[in-house]
Amino acid sequence: MWPSIITIEKFLDDDDLDTIQESIDAAAFVDGAVSAGGGNLDVKNNREMAAEQPYVEIVKLVERAIRRSLELNFSVFPRAITRAIVNRYDEGMSYGMHIDSPVIGFMAQQQAYGSFGQNYLRSDFSMTVFLTDPASYDGGELTFASPWGSRVYKLPIGSAVIYPTGMPHEVTTVTRGSRLAAILWMQSMIRDHEQRRQVSDLNVLAQELLALDRTSPLALKARDLAANALRLAADV
Repeated sequence: MWPSIITIEKFLDDDDLDTIQESIDAAAFVDGAVSAGGGNLDVKNNREMAAEQPYVEIVKLVERAIRRSLELNFSVFPRAITRAIVNRYDEGMSYGMHIDSPVIGFMAQQQAYGSFGQNYLRSDFSMTVFLTDPASYDGGELTFASPWGSRVYKLPIGSAVIYPTGMPHEVTTVTRGSRLAAILWMQSMIRDHEQRRQVSDLNVLAQELLALDRTSPLALKARDLAANALRLAADV
């Protein structure tokens, strides 16, 4: 069966998107090779937003959206997240089939100032937040490959897709316009995928029952079971 791929519509609201567009208009972009890990440099052809004030504003908005998204938090249970990378694909650019780095920071130690191993993050999930209206560009689809076939995502602006980091994926060649997205990686409190799914299902069930009747003994029991399941499974 397919691994879990989570899509969240309107992950960013209209005010977020207005601010992000202003930041994009004011931003500088550099060669995306600066963040290519392992052998990915050979298949990566894009640009990334320079780490200046417009970039900082976008990072803040994306992190704020992560904190407020119940769907994300009850699916991923993030323990830590990386700073987002804002990438840009102009006409002719693409990112060939690859998998993301298993441990963020591991192959960048020669650039780090702290102790070896400091700021490592196990990349359980990757996240793409679409920052461009899909009608404004052609190509640029986020495509996943697996033994069960392929899946293609080109979501509305402000939407997000979250997927297990080990999944092979690519961004197909942009043939018209420009495609921009924010990319980041998350380490979950619950490492085992099946255990995480079960804890997620319990939390979703509890939330649905509480929404129907916050005083129902059944809803309160489900809430307690969900909380204790997370307590048992969480590694923090």
